[in-house]
Amino acid sequence: MPSLFDTADIRARLESDRAWAAFSLADLDPPLLEHARWFGPASGTGVVLVYGAYSPPIVVCHGDIDECDETLAEPDVRSCTQSAYLNMAPEQARVLLKHFPQFEQRAMVRMVLNGRVAAASPTPAHQVQRLGIDDLDALRALYSEEPPAFFLPSQLQTGVYFGVRHQDDIVAVAGTHVVSDVARVAALGNVHTRSDVRGRGLAQAVTQAVCGELQSRGIVTCVLNIVATNDAARRVYERVGFQEYCRYSEGMAFRRG
Repeated sequence: MPSLFDTADIRARLESDRAWAAFSLADLDPPLLEHARWFGPASGTGVVLVYGAYSPPIVVCHGDIDECDETLAEPDVRSCTQSAYLNMAPEQARVLLKHFPQFEQRAMVRMVLNGRVAAASPTPAHQVQRLGIDDLDALRALYSEEPPAFFLPSQLQTGVYFGVRHQDDIVAVAGTHVVSDVARVAALGNVHTRSDVRGRGLAQAVTQAVCGELQSRGIVTCVLNIVATNDAARRVYERVGFQEYCRYSEGMAFRRG
């Protein structure tokens, strides 16, 4: 069985491409580590992550794609990845589409924060507040408008969330999918502004607040993902300081048979 258990070795393999591996680097930290299974050759650079906190598991390949090819063919890896939520960089397509011929691809963009985050605009800045687990019900009410695919209540406790309130409601929020103080990486996510208050700079304000807090904690690699056609969101993130890192595809995928 090609399982990998040496987290120092896994981390060294992932560090070769921090922006692509940001989520995976964070998955080396507790409590995320308990959901992560790592596969690859005993010596080499290839790593296949199977992250089981969601159903189906998220599958991401890193390093040598030919080594990942051999790993994905292993019976133990096949058995736990009959279906997967796949993340695929363009250079990985020749391998991953062989193992997952049914792939409901969605074109995505990985962005990375370049330099220090810009100062928040003064108009909405005073309304931005740090959110915690006590805000879960209000946050769920906001997300009911457009439910995010990867939100867990525990992210309010382990991550960084900022929001804007109007009366008793949260009307805008930005947060993190993962944060690792060890690897000094984070992934921004679950950003949403209520439809009736869009166009007022709230998304930029909460995003800047999250990024500013992350950088104050020593995070040096901050990434986010957007749908490739979401030009409005891209413009917001570019104003904060994000730049495109790469194009990739994600979505439900199934092995043959």
